Amino acid sequence: MESDSYLVNKDNNISINIVVREEDMDGKKVVVVNNEELGIADFGDNLDEAMENFKKSARMYLETYPEKRKLLEQKEPLLVSRILL
Repeated sequence: MESDSYLVNKDNNISINIVVREEDMDGKKVVVVNNEELGIADFGDNLDEAMENFKKSARMYLETYPEKRKLLEQKEPLLVSRILL
């Protein structure tokens, strides 16, 4: 696998940014893991399950659409923050 400018470790695993949050789904709390660059998300009953589900989804997505790897190119964000509304 070519590493281009996204992060790939010695085992050829790709490093991507994620956002983890808790949501209410059908009256039940679930953990949601999201990657904004690829536009994919998955969930689970706890963090471990949500991470495992997300990794499977991300791998399947990138296997199906290998051209989408370019969306993971490292770019320095202008600003990362959280605001209250």
